[in-house]
Amino acid sequence: MASVPTSSLATTPPPSPGNEDVSAAMSFNWHFEMPDESRFSDDQWTPLRRAAELFLLSLLHDPPEGRMPLRKNTIRGHFSNIRFLVRWMAVENVRRFKDLDEDTVDGFVAMLRARRGRSGALLSLRTAEGHLGTIRTFHMQREKLDDAPPVPPPRAASVGKRHWKPYGGHPYTPDEIAVPLVSGAIELLGEAADQILALRDHLENLYARLRPHHQGRSLHWHIKRAMLDEPCPCALRYAHPEWPLRRLAFMLDRLGDACFVVIAYLVGARASEILRLEEGCIERHAADDNEEEHVYLVGTITKTSLTEHGNVHRWLAPEPVQRAIHILERLSAPLRELSGEKDLWLHQLGRGRSPLPTSMPIARLRPPMVNVRLNERFAPFLTLPDHQGGTWHLTTYQGRKTFSRFIGRRDRTGLTALQHHLGHVHRAMTDRAYVGTDFELAELIDDQTAEETCKALEDLLLAPHVAGKAGIMLSERSPFRGRTRSGDVDVYITEILAETDMRLGICDWGYCLYRRETSACLGGEREPNPVLRTQTTCSTCANFAVTNRHRHVWEARLERNTMLAQRDDLDAESRALAEARIQESRCILDQLDEENADGVRT
Repeated sequence: MASVPTSSLATTPPPSPGNEDVSAAMSFNWHFEMPDESRFSDDQWTPLRRAAELFLLSLLHDPPEGRMPLRKNTIRGHFSNIRFLVRWMAVENVRRFKDLDEDTVDGFVAMLRARRGRSGALLSLRTAEGHLGTIRTFHMQREKLDDAPPVPPPRAASVGKRHWKPYGGHPYTPDEIAVPLVSGAIELLGEAADQILALRDHLENLYARLRPHHQGRSLHWHIKRAMLDEPCPCALRYAHPEWPLRRLAFMLDRLGDACFVVIAYLVGARASEILRLEEGCIERHAADDNEEEHVYLVGTITKTSLTEHGNVHRWLAPEPVQRAIHILERLSAPLRELSGEKDLWLHQLGRGRSPLPTSMPIARLRPPMVNVRLNERFAPFLTLPDHQGGTWHLTTYQGRKTFSRFIGRRDRTGLTALQHHLGHVHRAMTDRAYVGTDFELAELIDDQTAEETCKALEDLLLAPHVAGKAGIMLSERSPFRGRTRSGDVDVYITEILAETDMRLGICDWGYCLYRRETSACLGGEREPNPVLRTQTTCSTCANFAVTNRHRHVWEARLERNTMLAQRDDLDAESRALAEARIQESRCILDQLDEENADGVRT
C-alpha cells in the first residue's frame, strides 16, 4: 500500500525538545480512494496532498503558538479529518484549501448536519467539532503555509445542538469519590505541605554540609542515616519507610497531585490550561462595592481560541486554590531556577525520582502522566472508597465536569463538604454572569443543568410512586405514569422545557419544581434558598416532589430520629424536634406507598 513517508521531506525541521516520542519516520497513507474512483496518491491530487501533508507536519514541528507539539495519535486524528475533507472538496470541485471561504465552509457544515452516522443517527457533537476543529487548526497555521483555509469555521455547538446527536461525554466524579478526593487534597496542602517542603530544604542543607567531607556512597549513607531520624508527614502511607529519600520524593509528587486536584475541581479549567500555569498567576482585585476582594487565577485558553496566542483568562480562585498555587511555586522553585522557565508544573525525565534537582532533562508535566499519577499513586494514597463495587478511574477532565455539575445544579447538597469553597464561585458565575472567555465552560454548565433537569422530569413522569405536593400534582397529570421510557417521553420533556424554561432544584432528598411565589424556603428569582432549604422545609412546600430514588434518604432519616427519640437522656426540645422529623419522614414514605389499583393517588 502506497504511503508518503514524512522523513522524505527535506524541508521539515528536526523534532522539537520534549516531543522526542514522536517518530521522525511518521507516515500517512494517502492511497485512499476518491469519489471519482481515483486515488489521492495520483498525480492530479499532488498540490492538495502536498498542502495537507505540510499542514500535518507543521503540527508536529511548528504547532500554533502557545500549543505543545502534538502526539502521533492526535496528528493521525487530524489526518482522518483531512481525508474526509478532501473527499468532500473533490465532490464540490474545490481544489485548494485557500478556496474554503465562508460560503464553502457553510456548505461543509450543512453536509455534516445532514450526514448520518453508522447507526443511522445524527453525527455526534464531538464528531462534528472534530472535523471543524481540524479546519480551524489548519486556519491557525495559515501564515506558515502556502495553501490554508482563509477563515475559521464556526463551532459545532454554535450551529445548534439540535442538529447533532447528544454526546455523553466525560463522566463527572461521583460525590462519594469527589468529596474525599478534594477534601484529602486540601488537607494535604495544609500544615503537612509546609512540613514536607521544610524537609526538602533540610535535605538540601544536609548535602551542603556533608558534601565537603564525603563523596559517592559514603555521602549517600550519611544523608540517608540523618534523614531516617526526621519525621515525615503521612510516612506510614509509603511502603518503604527505610528509604527516606524516595519517601520524600514520593511525598513531593503527592503535593503536586493534590495541587492539580484542588485547581481542577475548584476552578473548572482544562488540564492543558492548568499545566500551563506560570509563577505569579494569582491576581487580586477589589470588588465594585469594596466589600469583598476577588482573587483570580490567570492563565491562557488555547483550545477554543481563534488566535495563535490563545486568550488570557481569569478564573475565580477560592482560598484552597490560592494555597495550591503558593505550594506549587515553592515546589517548582528549584527546577524553575535550574531551567530558567516560569512554568509551575516542571518535572525531571528519566527513571527514579530524587527530591532534589539532578542533571536529568526538565520538561513540563503532561496530562497522560497526571492520569497515571492520580490513579496509581494519589488515589491509593488517599485510600479513596470503591464506587459500585469497583475502583473509580480518575481522569484529568473529571474535575472540570464535576465543577460544571456543581455550578449548574440548582442545589448542591451532594457536595456539602465543598460548599464553603465553591459558594462564592457559584454566586459570581450565576449572579454576575461570570464566565469570561471560557465559553465552552459556560456551555458545559448549561448542558449539565439541562441534563439534570431532563433526568429529573423523566423520573417524575414515569415514576409509579411519588410524594410531595408538587410530585403528586405532576404525577396525576402525567400521561406516562408507570410506563417504561419511550421516545414520546423525550418529546414531551422537550416540549415542557421549551415552553416553560423549567429548571428543577435537585438534591439528595427530592426535587423542587421551583416557583418563587410558593417557595417555603423563600428562594430567589430563579432558584431555592440553599441556606433555608432543609428536609423539614421541603416536606411542607408546594414545590416539592419525591420519587423512589430518594426513598433511602427518608428511611434513613426516620430510623435515625426514631433511635434518637428512644434515648432517656434527651431533653424535651430535642425530643419534640426528633418526633416532628419522624412524622415528616413517615408522611413522605406513606405517600410513596399509597397507590390504589387504578394508579390514581388517593
